[in-house]
Amino acid sequence: MNLEELSRLFGTSEKDFERVREIGAIVTPDIDRYIELFYEYLEQALGPDYEIHFPDKDTLARAQAASRRAWLGFFEAKWDAQYISSRERIGEVHAQLQVEPRHYLAAMNKSMDIWLEDIYKRGLDEKSWPSTVASVRRVAMMEASLVVDVYSRRTGEVIAQQSRAMIDMSTPIAALREGVLMLPIVGLLDSRRAEDIMQRMLEQIAEKQAIMFILDISGVAVVDTAVANHLIRMTKAAQLMGCDTIVSGLSPSVARTIVELGIDVGEMRTTGTLQDALKLAFKRVGVE
Repeated sequence: MNLEELSRLFGTSEKDFERVREIGAIVTPDIDRYIELFYEYLEQALGPDYEIHFPDKDTLARAQAASRRAWLGFFEAKWDAQYISSRERIGEVHAQLQVEPRHYLAAMNKSMDIWLEDIYKRGLDEKSWPSTVASVRRVAMMEASLVVDVYSRRTGEVIAQQSRAMIDMSTPIAALREGVLMLPIVGLLDSRRAEDIMQRMLEQIAEKQAIMFILDISGVAVVDTAVANHLIRMTKAAQLMGCDTIVSGLSPSVARTIVELGIDVGEMRTTGTLQDALKLAFKRVGVE
């Protein structure tokens, strides 16, 4: 995200940055007072979690030093690529520390109160004060959006990785012997999960050079048109890679449902039990 886009979203202008620098010259000499008041607020707001984030004096000192640098940079109001990058790094750190966005925004709001009410000493005329306060808060919210945006993106990436790990755990493809793979599918089979299963299925077929793949659906909760179509797509994709697929675990009720729905299973090979599927697969590779 660049300054032009941010300024358009938040309605900031160079005049806002000038006002931030103007009030910064007044308040930053008292930055140590800000640090004191802000961390008193954090200790009260976080309660027992305060010691989790700041378990010792060294950690607290590093955090306070980072806070000092961040606010000195804020009041310099030099919004170039380097500054935006520094704020994105702050978002990454908050994501790693799992600081919730609501806590960060609450802290930003409290910081504004400290700077503009507790620390500010009259140095601006009354006519310019309201516009200056509005500018400072507008720029602060623009900065906060950068941090929260990066936090959200990083958190989404972590969730996606965890989801992928869960999918891998829920799709255990077993090599029964050379050339024969089996995957028991359990639970619901929606479009997203079907795509993930097919991807892993094709990867394993290529890696193991399999010529037979057994999909056991005896554990699938519901078999409807969508599920049948997913299975057909998996079968055809495997065939393109030179691997025959057997779908096992079709109960009488499932078979009746497929017929009643008028689903064309095409050349998909099916068996009622996993045992029958194993016999077919082993026969195909020449094993009794």
